[in-house]
Amino acid sequence: MASTTDRKSAADRDLRIQSLNHFTLPVRDHNVARKFYVEVLGGIAIKEARWDNVAAGRTRSTSLNVKLFDDAGELDLFYQPWGQAAPDQMHPRWAFNVRDARQLDDFMTRLDSADVPYILSTRTAVSEGTLVPVSLFFRDPDQNQLELACASYPFGSGLHVGGFDPSLQYYRWADWRAMVPDGGGPPNQGGGHHE
Repeated sequence: MASTTDRKSAADRDLRIQSLNHFTLPVRDHNVARKFYVEVLGGIAIKEARWDNVAAGRTRSTSLNVKLFDDAGELDLFYQPWGQAAPDQMHPRWAFNVRDARQLDDFMTRLDSADVPYILSTRTAVSEGTLVPVSLFFRDPDQNQLELACASYPFGSGLHVGGFDPSLQYYRWADWRAMVPDGGGPPNQGGGHHE
C-alpha cells in the first residue's frame, strides 16, 4: 500500500468530472410536475414516465425527464409520494443561472402568473440602481427548493437583503393538482390523484 505522501489528488491525476448528466427530484404527480417545469419554467419533456416497468417489477419508481437548460444535463422527476421537503428547509437546493436581469424579470412574471411565491434576495444593501448579484428563491409544487441566479441585477426596493424564512415560499400542492388531469401517478392508486 502506498504511503500518504505518495497519494495524488484527483485534480493532480487529471481526473475531473466533465459535465452534468442528470439530477433527480421527488414529485407526487408527473402531471403536476409537467405543468410547473414545462409550462412555467420552459423545460422540454424528453422522456415520459414508464408505469409499465413499475407494474412488471423492473423498477420501484419512474420518472418524467425534462431538459431545463441548454447545457448538458437533465432533470429526472421521480415519483415519490413520501419524504417531501419541509417548508422551512433551504437544502437541498438546486440553482441555475439566467442570462441577465431581463430574463430574471420574465421568470418572476411567469411565477407571479402561476401564483408561485418567491423571494428575490441579495447579500448586502447598496445604493438604488447599483448592479448586484441576486438569487430568486422559489419552490416547485412538491416543495423542492429552487434558485435562479443572476450575476448583475439593479438594486431596488423589491430586493430582500440577507437571509429569510424559507417557509414564506410555501404554497399548496393540492391547488396545482386540481389544475391538471388525473394520471400523473401510479395507475393502481387512482391514476395519481394523491393528497
